[in-house]
Amino acid sequence: MLPVPALLGEAQRRMTRLFPAGGDLAAEILRDLTPPAWTLEWHLPWWLGHGFGLDRSLVRELVISNVLGLLSVRLDDDAADGELAADARIAGPLARAAYAEALVVYRAHLAGDERFWAFLDRSMADWRAGSDGPNPSSRGAPLKIAAYACCLLGDRPAAWAPLDRCLDDVLAALVLYDQFCDWDADLAAGRWNAFVASVTGVEQVAGNASRNRASVLAAMLTDSAVGRWFRTVDVRATEAAETARAMGLGPLHRFLVDWATRTRDQGAEFEAHYRRTADRATEIIFGAALRPVLRPDSRPAPMVLTR
Repeated sequence: MLPVPALLGEAQRRMTRLFPAGGDLAAEILRDLTPPAWTLEWHLPWWLGHGFGLDRSLVRELVISNVLGLLSVRLDDDAADGELAADARIAGPLARAAYAEALVVYRAHLAGDERFWAFLDRSMADWRAGSDGPNPSSRGAPLKIAAYACCLLGDRPAAWAPLDRCLDDVLAALVLYDQFCDWDADLAAGRWNAFVASVTGVEQVAGNASRNRASVLAAMLTDSAVGRWFRTVDVRATEAAETARAMGLGPLHRFLVDWATRTRDQGAEFEAHYRRTADRATEIIFGAALRPVLRPDSRPAPMVLTR
């Protein structure tokens, strides 16, 4: 079992030692970047490392590296969104320190492997290019770094092609799910959102926020937009789970099956909620008009029983 508290404490200690002025901020953010919300970011190197036969101590270092990389990405995201006003001065240096520490394990074990470093550069470039839309799946590009490293360190380069497809499906499902959950907040903050884009052709700028919000609500109430969106999420998650099963990655397969099942159920609940809401709204607005009006002389003649 992954020892989350111990590895979290180690990550916090390293950041305090490397960047004392940012130690408290790093510890605060790291506490928020733990499972269950961040299960995949913590567990993927653990599952792959053990699945590919890597040394246990190396696997622990890969997990810590992934967590510190996540910290760096989160700091950059929060700073860009204006969510670190009080700590804006140290956010950039702290993010760079976390990123540098995240690379230590790779410099120790893959220093001369040009395949890895080229892949790292591409992944981070994809993340920077896609982190603000319109290609939100690129937001998860850093997750692939540790996965690719596990393939190289485990001498399993051929495993990368199916694992890459699996992670593409995983990231697509996770990002699509997040985009649905965050659509209203994204509109309010002026951020591009894929779910909004799927139901309205209006540009997502501040001046169109009210119009776009009305379009999204109308689509959810009248156009089965929620059901279609969650079916797409389910397809991608199910495909990812099947690929993990075929690769013999049991823990990853079980995680994805469980996530797909819970998300499918949640999507059905959302769809039913908006369907009920639409039905109630129809009854409130049009109820009287939908009921037939019978004139006294238009009623059917009474039935007469005869012998």
